[in-house]
Amino acid sequence: MKARGDAAWKALGLSFLAGAVVDLAFGVAILVAAEQVAPWLRLTLPHPPIYLDLDGLLLCALGAIYVLVWRQPRRLAPVAAVATLLRFGGAALFAVGVATGRADPVFAGIAVLDLALALVHLVLLRRAAGGLVAALAPDPEVDLRSGDRL
Repeated sequence: MKARGDAAWKALGLSFLAGAVVDLAFGVAILVAAEQVAPWLRLTLPHPPIYLDLDGLLLCALGAIYVLVWRQPRRLAPVAAVATLLRFGGAALFAVGVATGRADPVFAGIAVLDLALALVHLVLLRRAAGGLVAALAPDPEVDLRSGDRL
């Protein structure tokens, strides 16, 4: 991966901060207020409730990983690439779920949000790292912390 401008890496990090805020907000809401939030979003809660607890925990974990990427986007470029692919996967999963009746309609909005974040991450990864593949396989001759050639 060629060293790119710090501004591109900073923008990538900020996009992951936005993703962290979204995932942490949903995760915490699921863990502490699912029964209060569900009617407002017109969501059907799963049974047994442990499935929802697991979803909340996983969203909080993803949010924490995104915070790490925000703090060190160049060093964690491979994580950013995988997370971007997962965002695209989540968008597709939610869209198909709504289209087939397997998911409540509110998930259409979540699909759009995930798709928007994934596209922003993809564009910024291209600008900072040269693309998804370049981010997944960083140049071994470049220090990912500083971007300097070794």
